[in-house]
Amino acid sequence: MKPSVLDLFAGCGGLSYGFQKAGCSIEGFVESWKPAITTFLHNHPKALHLGSDITKVSDAALLTWKGKVDIIVGGPPCQGFSMCGKRDPHDKRNQLYKEFIRCVAFINPKVVVMENVAGMLSMEDKDGEKILLKIIDDLIQMDYFVSYRKLNAAEFGIPQNRERIFIIAVKLSLFPIPTFEKKTTMEAIQDLPEHEHWINGHILFDTTPETLEKIKKLKSGEKLYSTFNFGRQRLRPDKPSRTVPTNPIFIHPEYDRFLTPREMARLQSFPDDFTFCGTKTDMATMIGNAVPPRLSQKIASTICESGIL
Repeated sequence: MKPSVLDLFAGCGGLSYGFQKAGCSIEGFVESWKPAITTFLHNHPKALHLGSDITKVSDAALLTWKGKVDIIVGGPPCQGFSMCGKRDPHDKRNQLYKEFIRCVAFINPKVVVMENVAGMLSMEDKDGEKILLKIIDDLIQMDYFVSYRKLNAAEFGIPQNRERIFIIAVKLSLFPIPTFEKKTTMEAIQDLPEHEHWINGHILFDTTPETLEKIKKLKSGEKLYSTFNFGRQRLRPDKPSRTVPTNPIFIHPEYDRFLTPREMARLQSFPDDFTFCGTKTDMATMIGNAVPPRLSQKIASTICESGIL
């Protein structure tokens, strides 16, 4: 089945014709200028004209296409952004990109392609913010992966120096799906002994007698000092640990001592055969600054299995 396309701000159909030549099916379009509408329909007779004024194309009118269109393309009016024009932030045409975004949000296509003049790169909205960045942020909020680039037609075998900005947004599930199988602190470290051990990094931190006496009185979840947000706290055995920091501030759920670097590493999902070098303080710093390997593996696997490589 051919990928389906809707063309918003279609003009005579340059974008659509290119997508059709690439093997896509042009299903519908929005355009206001009658000669352009006639031209578009002559070249794409099966396409449905959704309307002339995109602000009046309601969500109800788009319902047929919701979740059923693969690609939305279009070039919102560029006159307000062009270096050849006044570049007036209050030009109403500058706000029509929001209608493009509205249609994308409602239909939820797999791919979005927006084209505009190079002047969009520097054009600011009425509030002083870059319009390009607003568009990108809107697409990101809809879970699209977004990139943009200024392309010169002359570099693609076209006999014209024509620079335009293209924004391409793709719906890719590159983030791993949580398993929600939460592992508790004690499940991760319960087999590590109370005292030092030959396992790399299972080294005790020095503790003063005064601090040790205070630790002995701590119940699960309690802190040594109220001035710390969550540091120097006895971890709860039945819950996941708090975020592992770069220094030894967590107290073992059962033993009256601070966690060892290896226990901190366990909470970060490092296997025991991952060797940390340096002093115990160096180890703690490295562990606290690291990305949990199990999480990075999930991300890497999702990317490799997505088919984009």
